[in-house]
Amino acid sequence: MTIATALLYALASGAIQTATPAQTPATGVEDDQQTLPSGSPAVGYQLDDVVVTAGRPRGSVQGDIAPDISLDAEQLAAYGASNVAELLAALEPLTRSSRGRSDGGPVVLLNGRRTSGFQEIRNIPFEAIERTDILPEEVALTYGYSADQRVVNIVLKAQFRQATAETSARGPSQGGRLSAEVEGGYFSVIDGNRINVSLEHEHDTALFEDERDITRSAGSQPFDRIGNVGGLPFGSEIDPALSSLAGQTVTVAASPGGANPALAGFVPGANAPRTTDLGQYRTLLPRGDETTLNASIARDLNETTKGTVSLNLVDSSSFSYLGLPGVTLTAPAGRNGSPFSRDVLVYRYVNDPGALTRDTETLTANLGLLLDGFLGDWRWTVSGAYDRVETDTTTGRGLDATAAQAAVTAGTLNPFGDLSPSSFTRLTDTARSVASGGNLEAVFTGDLLEAPAGGLNSTFKFGVDTRDLTSESTRSGVFSERAIGRDRVYGTTNFTLPVASRGRDVLGQLGDLSFNANAGYDEASDFGGLVTFGVGANWSPVEPVSFIVSYTDEEGAPSISQLNDPVISTPNSAVFDFRTGQTVLVTRISGGNANLTADNRHVLKLGVNWKPWSERDLTFSSNYTRSTTDDAITSFPTITADLEAALPDRFVRDASGQLISIDARPLNFTQTERAELRSGFNFSRAFGTPTPTAARAPGAGGGRPGGAGGPPPGGRAGGPPPGGGQIRFGGGGGRGGGMQPGQGRFNVSVYHTVRFTDTITIRPELPVLDLLDGDATGSRGGTPRNEVQVQGGVFRNGFGAFLNANWREATRVDGGTGGSDLAFSDQTTVNLNVFADLNARTTWVQRFPILKGTRVNFGVENLFDTRTEVTSSTGDLALNYQPDFLDPQGRVLRVSLRKILF
Repeated sequence: MTIATALLYALASGAIQTATPAQTPATGVEDDQQTLPSGSPAVGYQLDDVVVTAGRPRGSVQGDIAPDISLDAEQLAAYGASNVAELLAALEPLTRSSRGRSDGGPVVLLNGRRTSGFQEIRNIPFEAIERTDILPEEVALTYGYSADQRVVNIVLKAQFRQATAETSARGPSQGGRLSAEVEGGYFSVIDGNRINVSLEHEHDTALFEDERDITRSAGSQPFDRIGNVGGLPFGSEIDPALSSLAGQTVTVAASPGGANPALAGFVPGANAPRTTDLGQYRTLLPRGDETTLNASIARDLNETTKGTVSLNLVDSSSFSYLGLPGVTLTAPAGRNGSPFSRDVLVYRYVNDPGALTRDTETLTANLGLLLDGFLGDWRWTVSGAYDRVETDTTTGRGLDATAAQAAVTAGTLNPFGDLSPSSFTRLTDTARSVASGGNLEAVFTGDLLEAPAGGLNSTFKFGVDTRDLTSESTRSGVFSERAIGRDRVYGTTNFTLPVASRGRDVLGQLGDLSFNANAGYDEASDFGGLVTFGVGANWSPVEPVSFIVSYTDEEGAPSISQLNDPVISTPNSAVFDFRTGQTVLVTRISGGNANLTADNRHVLKLGVNWKPWSERDLTFSSNYTRSTTDDAITSFPTITADLEAALPDRFVRDASGQLISIDARPLNFTQTERAELRSGFNFSRAFGTPTPTAARAPGAGGGRPGGAGGPPPGGRAGGPPPGGGQIRFGGGGGRGGGMQPGQGRFNVSVYHTVRFTDTITIRPELPVLDLLDGDATGSRGGTPRNEVQVQGGVFRNGFGAFLNANWREATRVDGGTGGSDLAFSDQTTVNLNVFADLNARTTWVQRFPILKGTRVNFGVENLFDTRTEVTSSTGDLALNYQPDFLDPQGRVLRVSLRKILF
């Protein structure tokens, strides 16, 4: 069949949009010279470039913005992922956005449509994915989302069915912790109807401080399991007789042990109190369990409408040990085991590790409903959701020694002898929160009118939302209860107008150019009206290059969790006190802050995307983002001298200046400002010699959209494709590098981020905190000015490997006048995953049938076991900046076995 005849047949049947190109064995004839059908003159001919306008690929997103990166099944194989959740984690360098309020993940679409929630897609198996498109934040507007997250569109195969079982184990190469996970799932796509069910359970053992190289200071009070004694009050002389024996004034001394110690026994420990290493009683990482059930079903209700129901249930728990409780008893002079002529203080740890603990139980439920379809040329989506999270926290604060002290005074309890936990009363704080909410929203997308360069694409979203958070807590015997609710009515709209189009020959000398404008209004019952406004432009002057510019002005309220989470006090929290240059143990207060106010964000983005060769999978991109937030809602940052000076009411010190408490609840800063440029490239190609006798492997495309997966008869999926939607034949066009049997494929991407500005203005009258130059908000120092991410994957004949490397530049934190400066080293972290799809080794499967459908993964996180090294200008190494404290696990090994059951 000639190319011309094939084209006419394809056009007549509508197959250009969805069918896989016919596969023709190699004949030794040039690609543009084919033998004519029987009965035609056997004459070779040259076919010049032929441009045929066709629909966009099945499952494409709406609008006129083309994907920055499109990865087919061959390319995705090199990432070594087992399901959608793992794939999104591997694609993080490609999907990262600096426009959001936090480092949240991308908006995820399925077959170009909204989903009922992440639970609908998180466990879809990798084998079901036909391709994945990664698009800029502006595409989110078309689907009713804010333009602060990139968009990932996952397109599934038209027909698929699979059940899987997987087990995995992971743990650090240093030992001390083991995580085990088992899961099973079933997924099917049959004539557009989907079923997805999965059940998984994970167990993590605890990691204790004594299993790592952790050095702690003694603290402000000399507690010890055997005991230390001090003068009353602390700091005064214990006993003149002891001072005479020791030849110095003794204010603190280590007990020699025993119920009736002699006075001379305290001489060796005079002014040298003993300290007990409590590493075996403190966890760096808690023990945990988590069980998750996911289920969703999607069905075609008619030719244009699909309905989806999804459910997610999670039961999780964690348990931490915070050390041994310390008690201080007053031993009367000369009796009850005391050899002293004065009353003294006895400092003892009691062997009751259950008295200082943190136990958290969380139950989470999410229910999602979605209807999606077409009304003429307009696509509509109606979705509803309900979620509920119950969290119970029990914190052991230590022991009450009131009864024990009475027994010591009465002479029935010896403070130097064995101390039974039953002599004391445990002090316990409790907190409970219940967060629930539901929403209902509708999204309509279509063309309001037809302009010369294309339709005026419009998106309208309307919704109602209700949230409630009740919390109650008991701290130091004082019960408190709070409740907050928020009802919202909101709406957004987005308009995209093409003004120039090469495909339509409208101002074609400008290329493809469109403008968009969006606005939103959110009426919150507790904050009033909040307004969002944005504008942008998408310009492709020539086909390989596209530019995007956008500006957003957005008001946002704090979440009800930030406002009303229960207040929790955590004792023995280690922090570095920049004023004294020491690590101290404090009580850290966390929870909600009812005094938070709304913020106002201004975001400017300039982006460029360049694909220099159409026949190669090579894409360059660069995005500049600048954001300024007034009244920024921020979690409590790292303690610095400047921060304490700005917020003195958040810090509590005793009479000696020792830091004893920090209020770490969220707060509003006057302003934050950030500016960065992120640039990089993504490259993929096939390699190796194809198997000579094998036919070329089918492409990833093709197949009929399942039922409502495509537009209605006579309808369209939202406007002309980018660049006129042209498919080129002849002249070397088309996508190059398609993998053939016997070949492999590799991917590589490199992205560099340079930050120009990252500042915080706490209050107008205070100095600006520069996170790029001496200030910090996190435990790993300030913000690195430069950061590089490198990824590379390779896959061939069932074997593959994926490498992910990250480098962040060194930072420093200025301790202020008289304080301690900290320097944080740069760090390179390399993660490697090696995998084998044994099903591709046909000879092995024939010999050992049990290997059919088996996949083995071996991964190493932090391959070279690198740590951030922190040094202090005073020479002291702070506890919470020690390498094993910052990164308790270091190098982590993981092995998993996955089996396709059918």
